[in-house]
Amino acid sequence: MDDQLRTEFNEWARAGKGESMEQGHGPVGKQAIQLMRVPADARILDVGCGSGWATRALAGYAINGQVTGIDISDEMIRVARESSAAFPNTDFEVASAERLPFTDNEFTHAFSMESLYYYENISEAVTEIHRVLHPGGLFVAVMDLYWESEATHQWIDTLKVPVELLSVEDYRSLFVDAGFLNIRDQRLFDPTPIPENYTGGSFKSRADFEEYRRAGSLMVSGEVAK
Repeated sequence: MDDQLRTEFNEWARAGKGESMEQGHGPVGKQAIQLMRVPADARILDVGCGSGWATRALAGYAINGQVTGIDISDEMIRVARESSAAFPNTDFEVASAERLPFTDNEFTHAFSMESLYYYENISEAVTEIHRVLHPGGLFVAVMDLYWESEATHQWIDTLKVPVELLSVEDYRSLFVDAGFLNIRDQRLFDPTPIPENYTGGSFKSRADFEEYRRAGSLMVSGEVAK
């Protein structure tokens, strides 16, 4: 599964999709990052960092800390390193979320944008994220593809890799089983206007795009016991 994901996301990186991912996910992702209230000395793990746009956004808050981005795609990590040269408080590693190459309690925060549902074993990934977080640490995950957002279900047949379609309650249960406390879920909404002449892209029709926007992106957060 890791090899399949790596191959597909390497193709995305070579096709220059990093910039389009930032444009598509940025308005909601940056809302989530702002809600995290990251302190200046934070040590943050960006899980499934892709081209590193969220890593750089987080680095703007953790100005006296460090942000580490991981991704299964070595090409995405190459793009992230090149794009983040001006951010000395960032670093990147090729790694699987199910087998994080970090010690226990290494980070104060973890963030995941549109990556959890790609993992073969989401439960193991969330448990690993819990392991590497410091007592009192915070994990925030954002997903567009989830059961209650019906318009996004059409993506499953178009993606070249398998994904997990989970409900809000499923995600909350994953956080509970991994040991997180104070679990919260909420919807975030992209304020960017939908073009009047939208004729398809991520969605088959403008109506589907509108339905997706009404559902919003799912943000789930949990804390590690102090």
